[in-house]
Amino acid sequence: MVLKELKDGVGLLTLNRPEKLNALTGALLDELYGALKEAQEDPGVRALLLTGAGRAFSAGQDLGEFGEQKPDYEAHLRRYNRVVEAMAALEKPLVVAVNGAAAGAGMSLALWGDLRLAAQEA
Repeated sequence: MVLKELKDGVGLLTLNRPEKLNALTGALLDELYGALKEAQEDPGVRALLLTGAGRAFSAGQDLGEFGEQKPDYEAHLRRYNRVVEAMAALEKPLVVAVNGAAAGAGMSLALWGDLRLAAQEA
């Protein structure tokens, strides 16, 4: 759900659920957290670029993730907070490329970048 690529010292992280407008699930947040921690510890990564696949950066929380069961909002919030804490603690520049819609928690995620660039249609 998170594509990782390293080129010329820049780590590219791509939220990869384009069919769901990169809506955030627990699994996606876990992968993003892991990718951020890996990048922080990798001396070959000098900067990070975070973007979304397809026509959206992120539509925010995937409300369909919980289905018919009662959502555990506290657990999800802990996952989300862990990601933004990792973003805030990065000792490397984080650029967020907002390639399309950024709504709700997706917009909040974008705001944690050191620099944000938005496409004209975003």
